[in-house]
Amino acid sequence: MEYALVVLWLAAFQALAFAALPIAARLFVRFPDRGASFAVPVGLAVTTTAVFLVGHVGFGRWTAFLGVAVLAGLSLVVLRRETDSRVIRPRGYAEAALVFTVAFLLLVAVRAVDPAIVPGGGEKFLDYGIYRSLLRADALPPADMWWAGDHVRYYYGGHLMAAVLTHLTGTAPEYGYNLALSGFYASLVTAAYGLAAALGDARGASRTTAGALGAFFVGVASNLVVPVTGLVWLVPDPIASGIADRLSGAIDGSSASDLVASGLSEFGYWAPSRVIPGTINEFPLFAFLNGDLHGHMLSTQFLLVIAALGFAYYRTDPENRRRRRVLALVALPPVVALLTLVNVWSFPTGLGVAWLAFAFGPADPLTLLPGVATGGRSASVPDGGTASPGAAVAAEARRIGAAFVGAAAVGALAVVWLSPFVVGVLLQSASNRSLGVLPTPTTATGLLLVHGAFLLAFALFLWPRARESLSVDPGRFGVLAAALVAVGWWLGYPVVVLVVPLVVAGWLVLRADGDVGYETVLVIAGAGLVTLVEFVYVEDSAISGRFNTVFKVYMQVWVLWGPAAGAALATLMSQRADLGWSVPGRDVSRGDVATGVAVALVLSTGMYGGLALENHFESTGADGATLDGLAYLDDRHADEGEAIRWLDRKSGQPHVVTAPGRSPYSWSSPVPSLTGLPAVVGWVYQEGVYRGSTVAERRAEDVDLIYRGQWSDRAELLKRYDVEYVYVGPLEREAYADENLDFGRYPGIEPAFRNDGVVVYEVNQSAV
Repeated sequence: MEYALVVLWLAAFQALAFAALPIAARLFVRFPDRGASFAVPVGLAVTTTAVFLVGHVGFGRWTAFLGVAVLAGLSLVVLRRETDSRVIRPRGYAEAALVFTVAFLLLVAVRAVDPAIVPGGGEKFLDYGIYRSLLRADALPPADMWWAGDHVRYYYGGHLMAAVLTHLTGTAPEYGYNLALSGFYASLVTAAYGLAAALGDARGASRTTAGALGAFFVGVASNLVVPVTGLVWLVPDPIASGIADRLSGAIDGSSASDLVASGLSEFGYWAPSRVIPGTINEFPLFAFLNGDLHGHMLSTQFLLVIAALGFAYYRTDPENRRRRRVLALVALPPVVALLTLVNVWSFPTGLGVAWLAFAFGPADPLTLLPGVATGGRSASVPDGGTASPGAAVAAEARRIGAAFVGAAAVGALAVVWLSPFVVGVLLQSASNRSLGVLPTPTTATGLLLVHGAFLLAFALFLWPRARESLSVDPGRFGVLAAALVAVGWWLGYPVVVLVVPLVVAGWLVLRADGDVGYETVLVIAGAGLVTLVEFVYVEDSAISGRFNTVFKVYMQVWVLWGPAAGAALATLMSQRADLGWSVPGRDVSRGDVATGVAVALVLSTGMYGGLALENHFESTGADGATLDGLAYLDDRHADEGEAIRWLDRKSGQPHVVTAPGRSPYSWSSPVPSLTGLPAVVGWVYQEGVYRGSTVAERRAEDVDLIYRGQWSDRAELLKRYDVEYVYVGPLEREAYADENLDFGRYPGIEPAFRNDGVVVYEVNQSAV
């Protein structure tokens, strides 16, 4: 086990955090820890943004240190302007550092017993290939390791962050992959802790309780598949089988359906992430346990930074126009831009969270723009009086429209920050996406299994507040609820009954100035996303239907709802009102009941983590623990591993040719994926998504011709693609006849590496 590297990376993350503390403290001045919990993602955001902008001129290890210098310079500017002598609160920093360290070491332990960067079960070959290509690059965007001669057509911000950290620490990339992943998980958990603590503190609840619950729900909790399965199979068998059949039938076609039907004796970590048929329903613990270095995971820490900036805006006095503008038009756009660079799917969500913060903040959003007079609180109903329904609707429409203007300004500025990526990557990608509507709706069982824990927490939090602030009559509410159920049943959309009420109730209570706060804004944000993907989705060539849309969106819902649930439960637990019940020795308060609910939710949603981690460590064992993601090559692909390492030592990015990767998510195209050296074509399916399937298949046919065509065709193609190395290994021998693979008989081509399983030929372009 590489303990020195673990200490080095932990120190590097904390050094970034310390350098970013003044900036975080200035942004999150009213947070109880002065933003210490966000110092790591803030440091990563500033450093990576600087590297991204400079990197289009030149990129290398020096740009990583330049990015840190920019971070330090900005912090010094903030310190010089800061009048509060307690910019940094040592206790808050120590608390955040402790949370980060615990989370970091947890994932280090997870990765150390199963560090392998393998092609199956995720996107590790894609992620490691982009990461390695970045480490070889001398400018951005990085070369596409699966498409020699061109740059990637993919969002690469998360891989860029990992490359920056690898350059800063001087770490070999096979270790850097797993250490970066561990740090990004820790950054997410710490940010969730900080946001939930700030939300709870603003509600008068215990900030440590809120923070701990928020960190748990984001970093450890799972959906309800495991606890529900366990409960079902506690019932005597004939009854349990009937219940299990009903539940599994409601989500038939998913991996979770099989688990529910068979019981926890057949538990595997994979099944609970596939609940709704035809979709992926990941939560952070599953994703980081699975171990991809992928955008939908790495962007989550920045989504929480955006949510926190929205909270800072929400709490800013309307008269403090300068601070509101700094938060909305200076701080938010570059973070939204980086969020998009890491994961394009998060761009609408980032703007949506900003829009809701503007809509529910105390100030008129239009006062963010020049030439608009500063006003006080802009509400749908003027203070001190009532308005007609028409006037109230008009006022609300104006407020919503004004918030859209503010969000549009953030979006436009974000695009400016991101313009090299927009022009150089997004606009060059294959135009194969369209908007789909009305997919097969999710069943009530599916929604409850995935979101049930959050829905319960939010219902308990919002219901009494809605009843009080909106003067809800129980009888009328019962009639309305029955009508809503009937409408949802008739439409066939259970989301109308289970999720939409959160949007409506939350919106109305916020507008009525009820006893709620920004946690309810996040509830609305998540509920809006869940509702939206029931009716609209992005159809692309990667996979049909709403598979990718739900996959990418549900992770965002989880990280928005986690801190909100932590704050909501902590607020409920702080209530001391007597319910008139008693148990031996004490009276029972509302807070006691809420504590019982919180404990039940923690225990139930924590079952997956306990089982998954137990299986993980038992099945892999701690013997020979390492963070070397390529150590498995020596056992599973010894001959190819030796050849891959030989090629990996080549400087720059010489082009290689290997057999086309026509079987993605299997051992194919290992050379470009594990070295970052550009192959003429790698995984054909993925490149078809980025560039068009016809174009990708045509290039794959060119590679076929290199391996089995006439010499004249081979020579022309080797020159066209500027090939310097021809790889002949097991996959090539499987795909092509042996007599076609003796490239040494051709002029200008000589064997440069040979072992029992692989020959690598070097091509002299001037002699071909």
